[in-house]
Amino acid sequence: MKALENKREKQEGFPEMSMRQRADIRARKRKKQLRLRWIIMNSIIALCIILGVLVVKAISLNRENTRKEAAKEAAAEKKKNAAKQTPVPTATPTPAPVGSERWLRKDLDPSKPMIAMTFDDGPYSPVTEKILDVFEQNNGKATFFCVGSRVAEYASSVQRAYNMGCEIASHTYSHVYLTRLKAKGIKKEQNKTNKVIRNIIGCEPTALRPPGGFVNAKVRKNMKVPMICWSVDSEDWKSRNTKKVLKRCKKLEDGDIVLMHDLYPTTAKAVKKLVPRLVKQGFQLVTVDELFYYKGIPIKAGELHFSGK
Repeated sequence: MKALENKREKQEGFPEMSMRQRADIRARKRKKQLRLRWIIMNSIIALCIILGVLVVKAISLNRENTRKEAAKEAAAEKKKNAAKQTPVPTATPTPAPVGSERWLRKDLDPSKPMIAMTFDDGPYSPVTEKILDVFEQNNGKATFFCVGSRVAEYASSVQRAYNMGCEIASHTYSHVYLTRLKAKGIKKEQNKTNKVIRNIIGCEPTALRPPGGFVNAKVRKNMKVPMICWSVDSEDWKSRNTKKVLKRCKKLEDGDIVLMHDLYPTTAKAVKKLVPRLVKQGFQLVTVDELFYYKGIPIKAGELHFSGK
């Protein structure tokens, strides 16, 4: 039996040695085997983790590619559908009135009373601008019978009045009484004024107020546009008093043409009180051309008119 054990030990590589030595060798061998198993197991775990990360990454990339492809397909489909759709027609904006059409509105109510406020002898910006402020605040229009020799100096006020829709009319070039002139002089007064106004607003006046209201047959014959006088004289030029001007304009009626002058600060103050009052009473503040248009009164060159009644 002893011989058989020694033989097994020799086959296992154990030389003849003590029992303690043989036990140590076996222990070291088992420890080495355990370490090897631990290394192999950790390697397998690490490999599984790496494979898992790679799988997740692959899935994520696949989803991203799928999303991009879907987005491309959707964009292509949208573009294709848009090309098939009938384009929606866009509204064409109505062009703003030009020239003399700017001071002739076509949307007023002919059933409501109208008054034409008119201003002579200007422009004079320190007063004209204040008057324009009042009309702008109250959505009203007025007519300015400009003296041609003053227009270039106060061109900005003329341009503003025109842009607001107020009528720019002629009061001759030098404020001379036309009845004192020959035919050539009457035409010259008109032509010079027309030119300076046209240079600023791009169109010529469609009405003229003869200085002093003086007219004779010669003036009528040589006049290119209708002549407009007034039915109510505020006498602002005479009193230069705000209260007196307002008193003169206390009983205005439908179709009246009011005479004022945009030269006096007292006139601007009177306008500031009068215009809101008229609007509150239901009057539409219109240009001279608008007044005759809505009242159905035809006006022709050389004719003299005093009101829209």
